[in-house]
Amino acid sequence: MLAVKIHVRDLTFHYGSQCAIQGLNLDIYQGEILGLMGPAKSGKTTFLRVLNRMCDLVPTARVAGSVLLDGAEILGPECDVDGLRRRVGMVFAKPVPLPRSIYENLAFAPRLQKKHQHRHELDELVENSLKAAQLWEEVKDRLRDSALKLSGGQQQRLCLARTLAMQPEVILLDEPTSGLDPISTARIEETLTELKKDFTIILVSNNTKQIARCSDKVAFMLMSRLVEYGVTPEVFMVPKQKETDDYISGRFG
Repeated sequence: MLAVKIHVRDLTFHYGSQCAIQGLNLDIYQGEILGLMGPAKSGKTTFLRVLNRMCDLVPTARVAGSVLLDGAEILGPECDVDGLRRRVGMVFAKPVPLPRSIYENLAFAPRLQKKHQHRHELDELVENSLKAAQLWEEVKDRLRDSALKLSGGQQQRLCLARTLAMQPEVILLDEPTSGLDPISTARIEETLTELKKDFTIILVSNNTKQIARCSDKVAFMLMSRLVEYGVTPEVFMVPKQKETDDYISGRFG
């Protein structure tokens, strides 16, 4: 049986007076991809931001409830937020490579953290991260070229590789293929399937077909609350809630 990696109980989150997440209860398992789907402003991205405490950057944010990572509370003042963000990496919808070489995009943060100081260690980290993101074969002969010369799909995989270079335990993906062509999207999806062997992955996507293809379990959110959660084939073939069926069938969203 898979171990619970993230245990969420009674999570409520507000931006000022606006409730973005209401009473969320959810277990996320090691070695699985959880697909988060739902229309805009349903709380999906906010949930990702809570998981690595990016919500702390919003002055009006208020959070209540409990989120345990490997049994340890991450919402309390005792949490090492910098350490948490190293363990819980995030890839955004729009790739934002550093205006540096492909190599430096991956080596920059580990070098700042005084990890892998020897050149051969950095070389190995860069290569392994690019291989994990299925980008190595495409860029191995031009690591000194600017990352800005890469295509959109390659830049997104580079950003994924950059996250992997930090050696996280959990990967959060917020619409990682929203601006990509079908071929690049397929490469990202193939990569996620491989990565789940070693990571816990949470994928936010408005593409229900992508959620159906990639995820092991699905959580459907609507108007800040969790409507349905279950094994992916069951949710898509026999949803328990009418709202879920309406969303999957395209009646709204």
